[in-house]
Amino acid sequence: MAPRTKTMNEKQTTVYATVTSLQETAETIQGDTLQHARARFYRFNEEAPLGELMQQPQFFEYFKFELANCLGETIAAHDEQVQEVYYFDPNLNPDAQTESDLPLDPTVNLLVLVKSKTAALQSFIKALDSALTQQVRSLPSPLLADLNATLNAILISEEDVVNGRGYAVLLKSLYNRPRRLWPSS
Repeated sequence: MAPRTKTMNEKQTTVYATVTSLQETAETIQGDTLQHARARFYRFNEEAPLGELMQQPQFFEYFKFELANCLGETIAAHDEQVQEVYYFDPNLNPDAQTESDLPLDPTVNLLVLVKSKTAALQSFIKALDSALTQQVRSLPSPLLADLNATLNAILISEEDVVNGRGYAVLLKSLYNRPRRLWPSS
């Protein structure tokens, strides 16, 4: 069964609860991501070729964030161990004066807060990343053409957060705090 589409607060979102084919899911994620990124980038429904859009840093960042949203929902829907999903950018420099100081990085970095780190969830994430990477390579962007991985999902536990271990410290960061994607607030 393909992911279902639902409407909430006049925003169309996709429910990724049933994952039957990872390739089909990757296609749906890419399509939804492009649709949402276009809507955010063009306020007046202007149309531009996808190749031109993918060359614009602001559109590419919208695309990457929408991709993170879809991936977060998919991972959360797949495994009941998932408690929260956060998006973070390790290249973000809070001291930067302009956006041009930031490099464009196609990798989607997620922190996944879980009750327990399981091999099943790690395997699913790896398989989802593989299918999605294959899918996004077809987009007209030199940043995506030779991509080996799209998703960097780091599993963290409540114990990691309490003890301030590894990437879990970002949840308490003053300067580069991750943005919670799931559950949405």
